[in-house]
Amino acid sequence: MTQISKYPLTKEVKEELFAIFWNSISELRTASATSAFFSDLLTDTEEIMLVKRFAVALLLFQGKKPIEIISLIHVSFSTVRGVSSWLHRANPQTIRLLEIIEKKQSWQVIIDAFDTTIDKLPLRRGTNWSRIGKEKWQRAKGRNARSLFRK
Repeated sequence: MTQISKYPLTKEVKEELFAIFWNSISELRTASATSAFFSDLLTDTEEIMLVKRFAVALLLFQGKKPIEIISLIHVSFSTVRGVSSWLHRANPQTIRLLEIIEKKQSWQVIIDAFDTTIDKLPLRRGTNWSRIGKEKWQRAKGRNARSLFRK
């Protein structure tokens, strides 16, 4: 359960802390830098909760049904309901971000189809079949995971 000090911050201190925090986040320019920052800041459980909430928001935005989301990423109905309510009240920037992600995923469909075709090509003579088989399996697993988040 989340714990917050029983002594509330003054409005001025709270605003200053939030300003420093969000400005610091905006300075992180790459996904790896952002990931490293949040990995240091959050516990493993908090990271998983945050990622799952974002995945629920993305799936709801794509029109998936709550029962599908619950079985896909193993969250409770109350989590889906909570994310759904904040998604209905979301800022325009949040909606824009979800739209951008959805557009990128449509390109990923094309890339995955190309990748699947490449995996079907016959191997050259003298190829390490074990290594190539493992790589194909890893790519297929990644394509399958990505396809779960598409319409």
